[in-house]
Amino acid sequence: APSDDLTRREREILTLVADGRTNIEVARLLWVTEQTVKFHLANVYRKLGVCNRTEASRWAYGHGLLHSS
Repeated sequence: APSDDLTRREREILTLVADGRTNIEVARLLWVTEQTVKFHLANVYRKLGVCNRTEASRWAYGHGLLHSS
């Protein structure tokens, strides 16, 4: 499964993005640069076969990686 290929950090970033956080907010929360967040998101998109954060979030919810509250 593609989600098995995600690193712990990529899952963490995907969770925050799916929660509606911006790249800057994610960077501040994780104490990394915005460029680092973008790098991880590009890897997430590639691994999941999606094109953007909306599709990644939808994929994550649809495949049980995240749970709606």
